[in-house]
Amino acid sequence: MKLFSLSGFRISLFHAGLFAATFASAAFGSGFPEVYNSEKDSTLDPPSAEEALAMWDLPEGFSVDLFAAEPEVRNPIAMAWDRKGRMWIAENYTYAERAQRFDLSLRDRVLIFHDEDGDGKADSRKVFTDEVQMLTSVEVGRGGVWLMCPPQLLFVPDADGDDVPDSEPEVVLDGFTVAQSNYHNFANGLRWGPDGWLYGRCGHSCPGNVGIPGTPEAERIPIDGGIWRFHPERKVFEVLTHGTTNPWGHDWDRHGELFFINTVNGHLWHGIHGAHFTESFGADPNPHVYERIDTHADHYHYDRNGSWTDSRGGAANEFGGGHAHIGMMIYQGTSWPEAYHDRLFTINMHGRRTNVERLDREGSGFVGRHEPDIFLMGDEWYRGIDIQPGPDGAVYIIDWSDTGECHEHTGVHRTSGRIYRIQYQGEKPATDLALLEKVTPATLKAMRGDQPWLDRQIWAGGGGEEDWEALRPSLHSVALSVEEGAPARLRALWASAMTGGEIPEWETLLQDREESIRALTIRLLVDEQPLDTILGPMKARMPDPLPAEVFEAFLARAEKDESGLVRLALASALQRLPLEQRATLGLALAARSEDAGDHNLPEMVWYGVSPLAESDSPALVEIAKATEWPDLLRWVARSISSRIDTKPGPLEGLLSIVAKSEENKQAALLEGMDDGLQGWRKAPKPDGWDALSATLEKASSDSVREQARTLSVLFGDGRALDEIKAVAMNREIDHAMRKAALETLIENRPEDLREICESLLDDRLLNTTAVKGLALFDDPELGAALAKRYRRFYPGERPSVIETLTSRPAWAAALLEEMEKDRIPKTDLTAFQARQVRAFEDEKLSARLAQVWGEVRESDEAKRALIEEWTKKLTPDAIDMADLKKGRQLYAGICGSCHLLYGEGGKIGPDLTGSGRSELEYLLENIFDPNAVVSADYQMSILTLKDGRVLTGVVAGETDKAVELRQTEGSVAIGKDEIEKREVSPVSMMPEGLLLAFEEEQVRDLIAYLMHPVQVTLGAE
Repeated sequence: MKLFSLSGFRISLFHAGLFAATFASAAFGSGFPEVYNSEKDSTLDPPSAEEALAMWDLPEGFSVDLFAAEPEVRNPIAMAWDRKGRMWIAENYTYAERAQRFDLSLRDRVLIFHDEDGDGKADSRKVFTDEVQMLTSVEVGRGGVWLMCPPQLLFVPDADGDDVPDSEPEVVLDGFTVAQSNYHNFANGLRWGPDGWLYGRCGHSCPGNVGIPGTPEAERIPIDGGIWRFHPERKVFEVLTHGTTNPWGHDWDRHGELFFINTVNGHLWHGIHGAHFTESFGADPNPHVYERIDTHADHYHYDRNGSWTDSRGGAANEFGGGHAHIGMMIYQGTSWPEAYHDRLFTINMHGRRTNVERLDREGSGFVGRHEPDIFLMGDEWYRGIDIQPGPDGAVYIIDWSDTGECHEHTGVHRTSGRIYRIQYQGEKPATDLALLEKVTPATLKAMRGDQPWLDRQIWAGGGGEEDWEALRPSLHSVALSVEEGAPARLRALWASAMTGGEIPEWETLLQDREESIRALTIRLLVDEQPLDTILGPMKARMPDPLPAEVFEAFLARAEKDESGLVRLALASALQRLPLEQRATLGLALAARSEDAGDHNLPEMVWYGVSPLAESDSPALVEIAKATEWPDLLRWVARSISSRIDTKPGPLEGLLSIVAKSEENKQAALLEGMDDGLQGWRKAPKPDGWDALSATLEKASSDSVREQARTLSVLFGDGRALDEIKAVAMNREIDHAMRKAALETLIENRPEDLREICESLLDDRLLNTTAVKGLALFDDPELGAALAKRYRRFYPGERPSVIETLTSRPAWAAALLEEMEKDRIPKTDLTAFQARQVRAFEDEKLSARLAQVWGEVRESDEAKRALIEEWTKKLTPDAIDMADLKKGRQLYAGICGSCHLLYGEGGKIGPDLTGSGRSELEYLLENIFDPNAVVSADYQMSILTLKDGRVLTGVVAGETDKAVELRQTEGSVAIGKDEIEKREVSPVSMMPEGLLLAFEEEQVRDLIAYLMHPVQVTLGAE
């Protein structure tokens, strides 16, 4: 078989350069390229496989075998099973260290292992193909082998099952981007689901635009991290969930509920169709998604507030080992002790262990609770990648076997790899593989028992010769039998549906006593409806209406069903319905007051009904009238008020609800209105506002009164504006109220704003807020005055003053003048702000900056020399002499406004808690050369405003009216009508020259603090 032609790829910027450079040198069709190790320390080697085998720490009664090891298997990245009981392994050699990412002079391959005598060791090994690259996953079924090779999903036909490809690979899907600015988070995780769809995963940093080859760009489906699925026969691709950071493991429980594991921002997630989950950074692709669903675990596997690396290591601890989770299994066998039944197991990479989670039903979904960790490994090279049950009742773990962090910045050790088999003492309930040669009534009978491995082979399509029509009456009989357990009935429903059968007696099933049966019936009834999660390509193929009898049954369930899980299935189904049916079903769900605080339902209902803001906003008003859910009320009000200029009528309807509601509901609706009008300085006043605001002024709630007053100013009420001025100027009342009042004035810009702000410059409680108001006036004298008053501001507030002074060229000149006179320390000007000054492209000002503050080395050679210079200076002895407390203080001033560390800090850049900061080279490369790899989420935006200011930051969110710009000193909403020019820089928000203004000892202290494994305690703590 020839390597699949590269001409078929959808070439990204990354592929265009990398493939062009390496294709000619790759010896395709010849012998397999020699594999090499690229670690910087070439003397390192892992313990032998036999030595590593003795390093397992297992609970009593468990034992471990070495199923296979190098040289038979190396760099295993994924595994799968076929119906003959054989293990398929994807070996990845092309993945390289950070600077290279992929070495395409190498190739990847797919292996087949078979334990023929059942002794826990592989007896035979075959190479299925060794002519693929960038391989992240393998799955077997439907007449061939499925390979995820980003940016493509490939299918290699093998209809006769002779383990030899029938033809070259077929490109089934493309558009799984390998981002030019990223070196992990690639698409991965092929696995058949119980519904017969092929499921996969994708990380947030490699957003894709996926479709069948040839699909026009406008009709492709965006994916920005999460879970997707593909139907091989119908050729349909869906993104089921958006969000999270880097999911690398998923499985279904015995009732068909999907769960997946993630790295960094929460490890456990319930795979709800249509959900939008939180991410570590970045905005959701759907502009109507204002807030996202958080993790479904009640804990983290690391200390978010103190020690990070203390949470790691082979010894047991209360946290669980760290933030990186790889591979996942929900154990549904019977050979292990009952304490492990139905538990979720995931490999914790840094902790070298397996975390155990108990999945408890709660509300509409589940909560994951941490149980004692298991399978601890003493081998420091252990990098477990996947965990799956085998046909013999044992569980198998594949081990990448390498050192360093998961990003492989230390190099790749390609010549090692292990596969372990873990079993429990006693009888081993092996699967009768003869049942899978062809699905027969005997197979169906076995499916009624606890044989999860057999079930998964049925999901893959069975033996290929089945007469499903003849088998269907038996399937329907089991599905409808109340004498059977719920799992057996669910399996029968799935098997019937995935092979084209009708749902038997769906009306009866919707009233079944088992909530899982009712929930699955709902999902099956809408399964062929297109899923609309992003308001994009779906506009061209909006779902058809459900038949009236089905929809009426859904309404009855929404109104009466006692199960939150069933109501969640209905909320998820909203995104598969036409808009007119969403309004009715969404209202019925939102009227259930008991779900107001549910973890999932308010968000899921909103995701479903939010498009009504464009098509039928009065329907949203009716939903607001019917619901008491605070979050849903805020989102409805935000959506409606944001359209006040084009659709004012619905807002009038919303105000009538405010007038008749309790204060809690009033507060939620008013807060939502305020959110929706961000970026407006003056909005058209609704007809009924004056009368309503007079009533709201008498409310007992401070929140309601303040929100009403703020909105009155926005609607042009001069009386309210005078009242707010009086509050801002009154030194006798609460500081927080005065600050809020002054911020309202700045937002609305009355004619006397400059006079007000200048009068408050000597008020130590409000002078920093007053500076934000003065920033609106393009007067060089103001800049000079602020620079001279610099020391009158509290030290903790001076960074925001510097940020204001660097927003205008003349003001920056005044800042540098005071700095030259040593009235402002040059260390108070950060590299971010220095880059802001250079962004004015004023040669004289840039020269003055270089003279007073310093000059950045911009060439690659200079940066490399700088890294080498500091590597020589920061020896282990020098690091040992560092003052860690001073380092922490420096970190707070230099890095803390942008990065989280130990749960504290800003969110402009990545969370440093889980980075590779323990290694000096990693730190120096990221500090001195931050533009080497730049994720799109961290690219700097430059906004030139009509009032002359230039602002830089990361765009954190955007509406039709405003842009939310996240800066080092906080976020600011800027009306789009105030922006003259908007640019996106290809460079990182993190500037070069970060340490330019600091002494050598200060740099040493900072680096030592960053490398320190635990939080450094300051005197007052």
